[in-house]
Amino acid sequence: MGKVFALTSGKGGVGKSTVSVGLAYAFCESGKKVLLVDMDEGFRCLDLMLGVDENTVFDLSDILIGREPEDAVYVCEKPSGLHLVPAPASFGTVDTFSFAKFAAEIDEKYDAVIFDFPAGINLPLYCALPENTLFLTVAIPDPVSVRDAAVVGEKLFEASLSSRLVINRFIYKQSRKYGFKNIDSIIDSASQRLIGIVPEDYELGILSAGHNLNAKSRAFSAFRRISARLCGENILLPKLKKI
Repeated sequence: MGKVFALTSGKGGVGKSTVSVGLAYAFCESGKKVLLVDMDEGFRCLDLMLGVDENTVFDLSDILIGREPEDAVYVCEKPSGLHLVPAPASFGTVDTFSFAKFAAEIDEKYDAVIFDFPAGINLPLYCALPENTLFLTVAIPDPVSVRDAAVVGEKLFEASLSSRLVINRFIYKQSRKYGFKNIDSIIDSASQRLIGIVPEDYELGILSAGHNLNAKSRAFSAFRRISARLCGENILLPKLKKI
């Protein structure tokens, strides 16, 4: 049985899908077979980011109505080992019962499964995921985003779902301009344990056009650290100036 992660955010536009792809890349780099599942009905984006949009015929909704999962699982050209289930093009096609059945079976075939949920909170679908699922709440160092992350964390806690915080698009020189004295104050405000910090990086901004991540980029280094922690390694947080 593989590791299962669910990416969430309170506020949209925080780069949650980019974090999902970055973590998938890092897992694949370490030799793991990875499945990304796009959960954003009607607004799917992972097929574009990974360069499989022109080949997309079937999606998650087809699996949920009985089609073999392999028909809607697309092998990504880069990196080796990465697979994608696109989100439905239409709204309202994911029912909780069928999704729970799919989620319970699919993680047996992969070392890591990453569910990329849209912004907001969907507790019925969250609770349909396997018990070993770890939720990763993505926020940027902005007061609104951090407050929204705290709301998400509170709802996950009330539902007995484990969660960690990912701070994305971090710029050291600007961090105090948002009213946070340090990283600890962001963590305290978000009310979730930190799993990693991803710096603002031009490479991430062009992912949907280039369909690739530079393995030497600062962002990729951050994803490597986070993926290692998620696999149980004790990786210290670098000095903030060097993230």
